[in-house]
Amino acid sequence: MSVGDFVLAGDAFPYLALFGLAIGALGGFFGVGGGFLMVPMLNAFFGVPYNIAVGSDLGQMCGMSTAATVRHMRFGNIDFKLGALMIVGTASGVELGAQMLELLKHVGNVSLLGREIDTLSLVMSLLYSALLVFLGQAMVRESLRTMRRAAGQVQLTAEASSSSAALRLRTIKLWPMVSLPASGIESISLWVILAVGFSTGLLSGMLGVGGGFIRMPALVYILGCPTVVAVGTDLFEIMFSSAYGVMTHAFKGNVHLPLVLALLIGTTVGAQLGASYTRKAGGPWVRFGFGCLAFVGVLTVMVKLVLRLAHG
Repeated sequence: MSVGDFVLAGDAFPYLALFGLAIGALGGFFGVGGGFLMVPMLNAFFGVPYNIAVGSDLGQMCGMSTAATVRHMRFGNIDFKLGALMIVGTASGVELGAQMLELLKHVGNVSLLGREIDTLSLVMSLLYSALLVFLGQAMVRESLRTMRRAAGQVQLTAEASSSSAALRLRTIKLWPMVSLPASGIESISLWVILAVGFSTGLLSGMLGVGGGFIRMPALVYILGCPTVVAVGTDLFEIMFSSAYGVMTHAFKGNVHLPLVLALLIGTTVGAQLGASYTRKAGGPWVRFGFGCLAFVGVLTVMVKLVLRLAHG
């Protein structure tokens, strides 16, 4: 469905703004832009087609992440050098993801369990569920293990050094090597940073999630950033990736301006509230909450898919 065929009910505006407030608070707290819940819930609760939800969510995400970034900047939570390098890899990933979504939009329907369902909804639902299950269980298990081991006294430097994956990747000596003092990283290959940026950009362009629900854990577990720095840096990068994403989706007819406005009003305020509590909560609790919310997203997506199949 194109944006010209979608009509937003007039009385839905205040509900969407309140919905945006809640999602914005979560996005500011976890540094994920809120899109990992925004897009599937827009589809599940408000009936917004996935392609329009993706394009419109990227629009509000640009404004929300800007507000949250300003807040995190005051707290010194942003590694600007790392964020700038990530943007280079993200841009190409966003464009490829948007092109893949455009292809799915025109595939048509498929038959599943004797019912007809559009390919776009089926593929997006399954992708969201798989990614959220993987991330949710990984982050809940790791955060509980960290809290048990450290008895609630987790230092930022311990967080950054606890990831064996990060330590292995830092041994890759593929030139050019860069240092990231703000993240406590002495030397890491530029290609590792670009690869993380590209893969998360691909998710951003296709799923409308800003890449944050993958990028924030990647910054912590792959690159080895402290959690609070990963949150702030992720939001800084989301400003630019979402701006590019909404531009390319607008040309494809996937951006609904009234929907963007309603969500932006709520998320801008919510992001300020959420960012204020990130450091107070502490890294392990932030990651634990993130993991739990991932399972909420899975439940929402799968219930919607089952209902859609049931009513064929």
